[in-house]
Amino acid sequence: MKKIVLGAVLVLVISVGFGVYYLLSNLDGIVKTAIETYGSQTTETAVRVNSVRIVLKDGSGTIRGLTVGNPAGFTAQQAFSLGEISTQIDLKSLSEEVTVIEFVTVRAPEIFFELNGAGKNNLSELKENLSSGASRASASSSPNQSSGAEPKLIIRKLLFVDGSIHASVMPLGKDYELRLPEIELNNLGGKNGATPTQIAEQVLKVLTDRALAEVKKKGIDQYKAQLEGEVNKRLGAEKEKISDKLKGILNY
Repeated sequence: MKKIVLGAVLVLVISVGFGVYYLLSNLDGIVKTAIETYGSQTTETAVRVNSVRIVLKDGSGTIRGLTVGNPAGFTAQQAFSLGEISTQIDLKSLSEEVTVIEFVTVRAPEIFFELNGAGKNNLSELKENLSSGASRASASSSPNQSSGAEPKLIIRKLLFVDGSIHASVMPLGKDYELRLPEIELNNLGGKNGATPTQIAEQVLKVLTDRALAEVKKKGIDQYKAQLEGEVNKRLGAEKEKISDKLKGILNY
C-alpha cells in the first residue's frame, strides 16, 4: 500500500514538474495568445502580435509587431502599430497582489487617423469600443470572484518615442504625415494598481487625444465640419424628396 501511495505521489510530482516546465518553456506563446485574445475582445477589433520574448532571469520582456485593427466603417487595416515594446518587471512584486512594471518603452509607434464620409474618425470609435469592453470586464467580475479576474498592475513609467501619425481624410482624398510628440506617462494604476484593461483604456485615451491635437494643428479637423454639413444637406434634400412623394400619394 505504501509503495502504491509513494508511486502516486511520484507521478504527481513528475506531472507538476512537466507542467511547470511546459509553462515556462511556452511563456512567450502564452503571453502572445493572451495579448491577442483579450486585446481583441476589449477593443472589438483584431489585435495581433508578431513575437514575444520574456526573460524570467532579469524580468525583461520585448513585444514586437503589436497592431490594433480598425473598427468597422473604416478602410485602413490598422488603427495602431506599436513597433517594438520593451519592458522591465520588478521580480519581487510577482509574489505580491499588485505586479509592478518599472518601465515600458514603445519605439516607433504609428497611429492611423481616418476621417470617413460620415464625419466620424476611427480613433474616437476605438475609444468607445474600449470603454464598453472595460465596462463589460468590470461587470463580469465581482469582488468575491478571484478566479478569472484581471490582475492588477502599476506601471512606473510609460514612454512613446519616435512616433508618427498617418492622417487620411477619405472623402477628399487627402493624406497627411505628422509627427507624434514624445509621450511620457508616470505611475499608471496609482498606489493600489489597476487592471490591464483600465490601463489600456487610459493609455489609448492619451494617445488618441495627442494624435487628435496634432491633427487639429494641421487644420484637418475642419473637414469634419464640412463633411457634417454636406451630410446634413443631403439628408435635408432627401427629406424634401420624400415629403414631395408623400404629398403626391396623399393628394395634398
